[in-house]
Amino acid sequence: MLSQQTLSTSQTSENDVCDACGTIVELGSIISANDTLLVLPFNGPDKASVEALADKYIKAAQARFSTVEVNVEFKEVDDLVESTVSLQFECTAEKLIFEMGLSAI
Repeated sequence: MLSQQTLSTSQTSENDVCDACGTIVELGSIISANDTLLVLPFNGPDKASVEALADKYIKAAQARFSTVEVNVEFKEVDDLVESTVSLQFECTAEKLIFEMGLSAI
């Protein structure tokens, strides 16, 4: 028979999160079949440094998923260069797999 303490510690709430492989995923998240676009913002003091950082993520996506479509936009705001990298994956699973590995890049 389970003790009251065991029962209370084994219960979970909808706000619990799972920390695995350096990523945090909310349990019970709804995954849409057409959620295939990942938008990554970057900024820095000059275009070369922003481009170098963005390029690391682009190369990682292309190495893992050869069919990923990439769109990069740059704009200057005050003393910063901002970049938006859009990665269009073929399916939601590819996007999720890439997102889970972002901390390793």
